[in-house]
Amino acid sequence: MTVAARRRSGHDNAIVERVHFNIGEWAAFSGAKITSIFFAGLNRATALVHTARTALVDLGQQAKRGHLRLQEVLREKENNLARLLADSTDPIVVTDDAHRLLAANPAALNLFGVSRGNIGNFTIDAFLTPRQVHLFERSGPPFVKGSARFGECKIRRLDGQLRSVGFVFQANFILGRHVSRFQIRHDRVSHELGS
Repeated sequence: MTVAARRRSGHDNAIVERVHFNIGEWAAFSGAKITSIFFAGLNRATALVHTARTALVDLGQQAKRGHLRLQEVLREKENNLARLLADSTDPIVVTDDAHRLLAANPAALNLFGVSRGNIGNFTIDAFLTPRQVHLFERSGPPFVKGSARFGECKIRRLDGQLRSVGFVFQANFILGRHVSRFQIRHDRVSHELGS
């Protein structure tokens, strides 16, 4: 072995000894440090879990209070609708999204020429001319803004008579339930089938 090779070998041995020493120190030091870091992280994670749990419990309580308030508002609207149907002398009907007649007061039954037991077999479309069906669709700006649509149309009774009426149509008076109130404009009766 040459002198240069021995020097290099001695130098390499010194580096290896230094590395072993540093790894040993690091292992002793890092074991304690890793344990410390681990427990600090565990404490932070426990605190975060507790904070998240508290937030979820609070959110659940708020949702429950909101749900109870929503049920209260819904009951109130249903009661108002029942009173409206019972007390109004104007024809009033309640429809769903598919235009099915769900409820009608006696004046509406008379306007359409149907009995209370038969009302569920019809949609509002059955009493309108084809060009007027769009007036009772639940689309467009009045329903985005929550306002009502009003106008005039002709109602075709089951016996073929036509009645000119004014109407107010309120979509989603109760979610998925739409109220139409009619007022007979002219008590003209016609046996025509068109408008």
